Amino acid sequence: MDSISASEPKLKKGSVGFWSLVGQTVAFTAPLASIVTSLTGAAFYAKSALPLAILISVVSGIIWVNTPYQFSRKIASAGGFFTFTRKAIGPKYGLFDGLIYLMFEYAILANTTLFFAGVLIPGILSKFFGITAPTFLWIPVLIIFVMIFTLLPYIGIKPSVRYSLIGSMLEISIIIVLGIAIVYLSGSHNTFSVFTPDLSGGITPLFEGIVLGTFLMTGASGAVYIGEEAKMPRKNIKKALIISFILTGATFLFISYAFTIGWGPSKMSGFAGQLIPGLILANRFLGFPFLIIMVVLLFNSVFVSMVAPLNVLGRMGYSFSRDGVMSKWFVKIHPKYRTPSNAILFMGLSSIAVSVIAGLIMGPYYGYLFLITVASLALFAGHMLSDFALPFLYRKLREFRAGPHLLLPLISLVILGFGIYYSIIPPSYPYLQATVAMVVLMVAIGMYVAYFSRKNRDTISSIGMIEEEHPKGKLTGAEEE
Repeated sequence: MDSISASEPKLKKGSVGFWSLVGQTVAFTAPLASIVTSLTGAAFYAKSALPLAILISVVSGIIWVNTPYQFSRKIASAGGFFTFTRKAIGPKYGLFDGLIYLMFEYAILANTTLFFAGVLIPGILSKFFGITAPTFLWIPVLIIFVMIFTLLPYIGIKPSVRYSLIGSMLEISIIIVLGIAIVYLSGSHNTFSVFTPDLSGGITPLFEGIVLGTFLMTGASGAVYIGEEAKMPRKNIKKALIISFILTGATFLFISYAFTIGWGPSKMSGFAGQLIPGLILANRFLGFPFLIIMVVLLFNSVFVSMVAPLNVLGRMGYSFSRDGVMSKWFVKIHPKYRTPSNAILFMGLSSIAVSVIAGLIMGPYYGYLFLITVASLALFAGHMLSDFALPFLYRKLREFRAGPHLLLPLISLVILGFGIYYSIIPPSYPYLQATVAMVVLMVAIGMYVAYFSRKNRDTISSIGMIEEEHPKGKLTGAEEE
């Protein structure tokens, strides 16, 4: 049910090329910010086995990316997974899955801004400059930061994804330079024994490291929501998923090895105990001037990583709104910039309240952990629903193949099941609170889907159907690629 009249402006078709899609996807992964946050978390569990954990995570990520890749071959829509799973199984299932993904994107937005303003900046000021930031300085910093990064997606998809591409390539370049320097200067300390470590502490810590390592790879689906604005979306989005995954996976694997060698395999428990160990290694191996460059690019990495999910949130809000799932206010497309301006403004600015409330109640650090746990649980749950839906789509199209359409999604389901388990076990603060919040939110989403379905019995079947038209007409079966 398309609620947009023909006279109203719509998303600009064909405005995003292949490399801009790569930029959107890599930016979603935020390579530099990720090695400062999630990689440290993986090291907390895996310790000297960090390179092995990331190597296995890369393999896990290949299985992960299969699902959005297979969907993107056939469907291109601003609704992303909402449209994917709706067309595979049905409107209620698609709506439930889409709203869970919306929760993930929103939590990512809120947790990263809180980390930047409340954890990263105070940590850098204290560690490298000996400055103790005023207790509540993070609040105005967070507000200003959100207002700035909301502007770029608002004024257009093209400048935002181009900026994301440039910023992401700079991030990867600086990571590689740092990694090469560490490996070269470490000389005889280099060893591939870190890929065959002693697991005398048991295999469980390695699995926990793999879970967090896999979370590093999950940005690969960031381009699927640009389906109605991309050039040749069914061709370019799937290619962008693969290229961005290769770029980020290789980067994470290389830098995990370099960090482990540079810090010392036997000392990796100390690595995990540092808030910003990557910056410490940059200062140790390449000096203070390089550290300053890396800090500047780190700030840019966080900025770019916020632009990417806000692009997604704007298009999700727009897609839900035109189907009547959300307020019609969100369906507005800016007449000049051709962006879902109202949805972008709301998602960006309202995230301030979520970040500040979490930071005030739990403190910035634990508030960040709370929000990132909610985000990871929502992502894992949403992706599991998509894995389950994938074979149904290809059976409808009569193109079903057991390997990519059943076996890989089943393996992904198992991996994600481990991911959810190790995200909440053992229960501790604030992970237990995040789990409870996630369960409450999922129940609320389920109740809303049931309410919406009853209220719109005559039109529920038409939601989630809008997509960019295939050049050969409506998709009914095999397509040339």
